[in-house]
Amino acid sequence: MAAELSGAANLTDYILRAAITRAREDIAEHRTFALSDEAWAVFEQRLEAPVRELPHLCSLLNSPDVFDRPA
Repeated sequence: MAAELSGAANLTDYILRAAITRAREDIAEHRTFALSDEAWAVFEQRLEAPVRELPHLCSLLNSPDVFDRPA
């Protein structure tokens, strides 16, 4: 089994290394993207649009999380 782990100390180490490698590949693939001129115009328009107020989201983000609540 040691040969299968590609130099990892244990199975957990092997899985973590594999997951990190795959995550880096996925992120690298999504750093750039291509848009048509029309799609780019829509994208820019949405970036420049006024910020929408989302009171329920603000409330949720400002509320205590499950780890802050008494048991």
